[in-house]
Amino acid sequence: MFLSSPSFLWGLLAIAIPVLVHLFNFRRYKKVYFSNVERLEQLQSETRRQSTLRQLLVLAARILAIVFLVLAFAQPVIPSGEGMISHGSNDVSIFIDNSFSMENTDGNQMLLDKAKAKAREIADGFGPSDRFQLLTCDAEGRHFHWLSKEEFLLLVDEVQPTGATMTMAQAVGYQLDFLHEGRGDNKHSFVISDMQASVMDIDAMPTDSTVAVTFVPLAATSQNNVYIDSLSLGVPVVVSGINVPLHVWIRNDGDEDLEKVPLSLYVDGRQRALATVDLPATGSTEVEMSFVADRTGVLDCHVETTDYPVTFDDKYFFSINVKSRIEMLVVEGAGNNEFVERLFGGDSIVSMKRVALQQMDFSRIDGNDIIMLDELPDLSSGMAQSLHTFVSSGGTAVVTVAANADRESYNAALSLFAAPQLGNYHEGRVRAASVNSDNVLYYSVFNSMTKDMEMPSVTGYYSLATTGASVYEPLISLSNGDEYLCVTACGRGRLYLFAAPLRDAHTDFVRQALFVPTLYNMALYSAAPTVPATTIGANGTVILSGNYDLAAASVSIVSAGDGGTDAIADVRLSDGHPVYIPHDEIRSAGNYHLTQEGELYEGISFNYSRLESQMRFLSSGDLAKAVEAQLADNYSVVRNADKPLDKYLKERYEGHRLWRWCLIASLLMLLAETLLLRVGRKAKNA
Repeated sequence: MFLSSPSFLWGLLAIAIPVLVHLFNFRRYKKVYFSNVERLEQLQSETRRQSTLRQLLVLAARILAIVFLVLAFAQPVIPSGEGMISHGSNDVSIFIDNSFSMENTDGNQMLLDKAKAKAREIADGFGPSDRFQLLTCDAEGRHFHWLSKEEFLLLVDEVQPTGATMTMAQAVGYQLDFLHEGRGDNKHSFVISDMQASVMDIDAMPTDSTVAVTFVPLAATSQNNVYIDSLSLGVPVVVSGINVPLHVWIRNDGDEDLEKVPLSLYVDGRQRALATVDLPATGSTEVEMSFVADRTGVLDCHVETTDYPVTFDDKYFFSINVKSRIEMLVVEGAGNNEFVERLFGGDSIVSMKRVALQQMDFSRIDGNDIIMLDELPDLSSGMAQSLHTFVSSGGTAVVTVAANADRESYNAALSLFAAPQLGNYHEGRVRAASVNSDNVLYYSVFNSMTKDMEMPSVTGYYSLATTGASVYEPLISLSNGDEYLCVTACGRGRLYLFAAPLRDAHTDFVRQALFVPTLYNMALYSAAPTVPATTIGANGTVILSGNYDLAAASVSIVSAGDGGTDAIADVRLSDGHPVYIPHDEIRSAGNYHLTQEGELYEGISFNYSRLESQMRFLSSGDLAKAVEAQLADNYSVVRNADKPLDKYLKERYEGHRLWRWCLIASLLMLLAETLLLRVGRKAKNA
């Protein structure tokens, strides 16, 4: 215990007054004659002892009354044990978790309403001259300004549920960064949340001993929840007329197995597929669905299930940009290749154009998805530079080396891509030994082909030599350790390099089962892959496939449903390819369109984060144990958030003030003195 105003202890000198009164209060006794002197002496002795005791009690009561009154003015305080605040101004940052899980209730009211009430109580615990910051999951620009108490309370009233998600470590990080800019003598961070386990990344909490961080956990009830977790396409590129396979992961976050949970697929507002699925408790199941892409352009799609009471994650939106054809250009150096012609000549998905080397203008190769250089005798510097630009921007190049190739020109061109260099030409039959089934080119190939299939062989090939700058991945390797086919990533695209011509005279690969999926998948994966969806609030970029003229006009993003949410999209070039960088222009899940000057370029979909779907929460006790074990002393947890937080803060930062109890004790002593004196008068009168 300590005294807030110890100078008032000088008032204890007033104790001398009742002491002096007691010492000099000599009473005169009146003589009374009585016949029985013996009994009179006995009575007189007893009366004096009682009078002396009563006077001592009265003296003690007067002294204690003065002592307690002086202590009341000196304001004794018992520290709370959580540290005392120093005097001065305060900078206070309060985070209100307004994610979807805060729409849960504690049995009486919605947790978000309770969080807003607790934020007001915290503000009431500080002075009118202190400064405040309000932060929510939206992290909008208006949340990064200092506010007076009145402005803060008005902004709290405007907080509404949002689809944005923020981990607690991110929230505290924002608060600490903002508080560092403050000028207050004391800095405080408060986090008001249901402490959902999926966002409580305690091990990632930032450390700053200058800021007192306080968690205010609101008691939430764990709920069972079924939600669509994620989705992927079974094909890299969607072309009109093909069957589009989907892989949907649906999760049961409850404690009981579920049977026949419905799952529906909608494309452009029409139901295209329906399935039912059995879900194990606290587990997920993959569901395969499909539909036929019956038109080109943007398809606005979503899959949905039915689940209550948590419904925000029952739909998963995704967009598919359907191409009419994959454009393939074959530059021929040794005439028509009959095997390539058979594979792509009459294909409905790949549109192949052939051109002789002498008629080729490499400055006009834009508009193609894949270019195949088939047995060119050499690669000029202009040709190599144009091809490098094409590949870096996302295109795919396939190079089959001619048997009489000019190795010097080839190697100069391949060095631009950091691809392997051509070594010596070897003659003699060598069989392939292995195929890289982990590469995307062969992901689904070996599901329908046995791994003990007959491997191709070559009768003549170039050895591929690597330098310190070479970066490549082998796809088909020969039994002697040389590579027959490899791939090099360059920018957004790929360069595939065959070490021998695709002719009967050089290899039987063109007649093997592996030939068709190898070349066909090169074509399929050449177009910009469809990105079905992104998550609201997620960091990173989305690769686009549209041919935007970023120098002409800005790109807009509009809702596919009603044309609303017209906002400017941050589209820029990255490595020569357009990418979209999401900011805070999208707050609602759904299908959206990217347009430029009114023309629709492609679709993009947004979904709410599934971190909010896991309805499991940390209790105040569990949270306190974790904070005590993993975080510094400047972190603390409010054990009982149901109590008024303004009183809690005053007790925590100012301690338990005892002046009221001292005043009450002083009054009780005065009452005791009065009663003792009244009893004395009655005894005297008797």
